[in-house]
Amino acid sequence: MLKKVNNKGFTLVELLISLGLLGLIISAASFMYFTGVQGFNRSENQVKVQQNLRIAMNTLSSEIRKADGITIHPDERKIDLFFHDGSAKSYEFDWSQKEIRLSDSNSTVAMYIDDCRFGYDSGTNLIKITLVNQVFPGVQSREYTFSINARGKVVNK
Repeated sequence: MLKKVNNKGFTLVELLISLGLLGLIISAASFMYFTGVQGFNRSENQVKVQQNLRIAMNTLSSEIRKADGITIHPDERKIDLFFHDGSAKSYEFDWSQKEIRLSDSNSTVAMYIDDCRFGYDSGTNLIKITLVNQVFPGVQSREYTFSINARGKVVNK
């Protein structure tokens, strides 16, 4: 007597193994996707922080180099610049908005800054500006200090 072999369909064991493998593949793919999204967001935040700090440093150093006279108010987190044509500009750190602002027009120079300090070292004739970036997910808060030579300028503290 001939036995009829049913070759149609899958056995339960084959189905369970294929579903298990499919689950592993989907889990690995979703892990890689979400890791990539996190990395992208982290690098986007890092670029945002660096861009704002660069804008602040470039703007302030350019204006300080043009100025003839400088008054630093370290406690107020403010610097006044006086130019040869009689005009003046003031830059100050706004604690509530976490921004450096041009005082006269109240326009924002740089955002996402946790702290800003202005100082002057008469021994080296350097104006020191220290900025601390705001903390974003994946971006460490760091302190950046840059110095501008104040040779030939009148600096008051």
